[in-house]
Amino acid sequence: MYFTEKLDDYVQNAVEFIISGIKNNEYVLFVENEPINLLVSQKLENILGADEIKRVHQISNFDFYCSTGNFHTVTILNYFFNTLDPYFDQNLKIRCWGHVEWPTQKHINSTLKEFEFEVDRLMPEMDIIGVCAYNLDRLTKEVQKALMECHGYLMTDNEIMKLVDEADGIKKIF
Repeated sequence: MYFTEKLDDYVQNAVEFIISGIKNNEYVLFVENEPINLLVSQKLENILGADEIKRVHQISNFDFYCSTGNFHTVTILNYFFNTLDPYFDQNLKIRCWGHVEWPTQKHINSTLKEFEFEVDRLMPEMDIIGVCAYNLDRLTKEVQKALMECHGYLMTDNEIMKLVDEADGIKKIF
């Protein structure tokens, strides 16, 4: 999970994530809003070759998370599986980055937690490295805590921390 506050750092981390995947011979599903997709694409074009860029599948996060008009876990997961099925059918390695955004909606806190719990459960089963990114300013402290309960790691713009049980707090790993 990634809590971001600074656009420039966020874009640079996303670019590094994608490049790392390409260098590891993985395909990258990059789910992001259009303005950030453009910024990332511009940086990638200066670093990656044409064949490498073809291994980056960019999707609008609005289409991905809100295709039915609201943020609905089952619909999102179905979209996710349908998008990845061609890669799985060819036994290709995949990594995913999703910038989670949502419209104003009742019960969004519990819906986000349900979504993150399912994603965190499925990623290891599917052998996928995944990042779920959130704008920190859109999250209450309560939602931040709930989301941290769903993941083993927390990334910020400047560090990655291993999350341990609440009695121990958060442990910085590098």
